[in-house]
Amino acid sequence: MWKIVIIDDDFQVVRGLRKAIPWEELDAEFAGEAIDGEAGLKLIEEVNPDIVLTDIYMPEMNGIQMIEALKNKAFTGRFVILSGYNDFEYARTALRLGVDDYLTKPVTVDQIRQVLAETIQKLEEMYLQRLEQTVVPSDPAVNWRQEEWTASILNGLSQPEELPAALSEWRNKQFTVMVIEVLWTERTRNISIADWNLFRFAVANISEEVLGGEGQTASFVWLFGNYAAVLLRSEQGAEAQQTAALAERLGGLIVDNLKGYIGLDARFGLGRTKKSWNEVKASCDEALQGLLEDPSKEQEEESSRTELSYNTIHEKHRKAVQFMIEYVHVHYAEDITLEQLASQLYISKNYLNQLFKKVTGETFTNYVIRVRIEKAKVLLLEGKHLIYEVSEMVGYQNVPYFTTLFKKYCGITPSELMKQ
Repeated sequence: MWKIVIIDDDFQVVRGLRKAIPWEELDAEFAGEAIDGEAGLKLIEEVNPDIVLTDIYMPEMNGIQMIEALKNKAFTGRFVILSGYNDFEYARTALRLGVDDYLTKPVTVDQIRQVLAETIQKLEEMYLQRLEQTVVPSDPAVNWRQEEWTASILNGLSQPEELPAALSEWRNKQFTVMVIEVLWTERTRNISIADWNLFRFAVANISEEVLGGEGQTASFVWLFGNYAAVLLRSEQGAEAQQTAALAERLGGLIVDNLKGYIGLDARFGLGRTKKSWNEVKASCDEALQGLLEDPSKEQEEESSRTELSYNTIHEKHRKAVQFMIEYVHVHYAEDITLEQLASQLYISKNYLNQLFKKVTGETFTNYVIRVRIEKAKVLLLEGKHLIYEVSEMVGYQNVPYFTTLFKKYCGITPSELMKQ
């Protein structure tokens, strides 16, 4: 939540603001009050608020002097001045100091709501711009769900010797992996993270409905970027040719339904049927390789207009992207930069970023955010941790920063998720 402090020597003003500010609507909290600039300095150093609402004319130290002192100490919060006087010189000084707004008392509820909403929006933009520069390491708390466990096997992130109890039905089955690729078209290009999350949800629902409607026992999981996998299970000894034909038909149905219901273009690749659950990664690799080596005509036309085409994504490049994905899943709570990975892979940063986006359909930065937020959702829904604890567990020590990213990605705040 965004922390707001009020600095004013008029107790009635402070009391009125505390009642007037729509705290819940703004996802904000009252972090304290002070009656003059000197007390305000101590309060601000103690609670480190995001927004300071301050008067100008106060004893001991006025509001302008307090703001100047805070600026000299590199305070990064935002300022809104509520003054009883419309003083041009003070207003000009306030603008020079980067104050977000200068309101003359008395203010209306609508005015204060609008000003604070705009100030919070600036804070959100500032935190997002600092994403690649401000990442605080923390020890991760890994708690795999069934879907994550399956995705980790298919991505090669783990190689367990035993099945979890919840997946005991996988014993004595054979497996065929289908990889679904959502194609990047005008409909999906440049969409927001939140909208992409809705698309992912819809793709999963439609795929599962198709499989359920056909009476198939299968698991749907997202692998990375715009790639998902369907793990089809069949009885041991089932005819391989019949299994492949069934998988081909199911893939066609999923692609047709994605196009028909939500207007998404997709294609699929199939791996060979494997006789044991611990061979599913090999089937997944075969399906992925088939997609990368056999692009559709539309994709060939699209890629011919770019510097990097599917034809240049050789096995070593795919492995480089796979290494990056695995690294993020293991080190998501640490400081992760493209420079680090580029030095380890002996590939230039710019080329690596372009390669990652071409293979996965999203930027490396967005992928890191998505992995962290998905981990956070799991932890929040468990109900065992406070929001600030989850924030630190996924690599964000600044809770408002974490809340901004979470809301942008999920469409709701962490606190709203926990109430559901």
